[in-house]
Amino acid sequence: MSFVIDGDTLTLVDAKRIRLIGVDTPETHKREQPPERWGPEAGAFTRAFVARGGGVVRLQFDDERLDKYGRYLAYVWVDGKLLNEELIRHGLGRFTPGFRFSETFKRRLRAAEREAKSRRAGIWSD
Repeated sequence: MSFVIDGDTLTLVDAKRIRLIGVDTPETHKREQPPERWGPEAGAFTRAFVARGGGVVRLQFDDERLDKYGRYLAYVWVDGKLLNEELIRHGLGRFTPGFRFSETFKRRLRAAEREAKSRRAGIWSD
């Protein structure tokens, strides 16, 4: 079981925090700042995506296991679909190549971002 904090961060029942590899969604929980545009939509998308699997997600790790905040870096799968990729494809997050992770996944996420940009979806509609 997992709980959504925002578009790109989940907390598991055991309190481990998971940060999605390769995607950055607009912020919704920055202290003393209003949510960024498309942030609430990204969080709602992630909640709905995880709910489809009854709150159960499958995690896949890559080279870099933890970020500087101690969160686990992972690909999050629900019913065979990759949340990291779907957020980007729907224009609710940007591809971020900053972590050390698979070139195959980088190409996949970059392609999802090109698709979202070409459709002017979500964050690319402004």
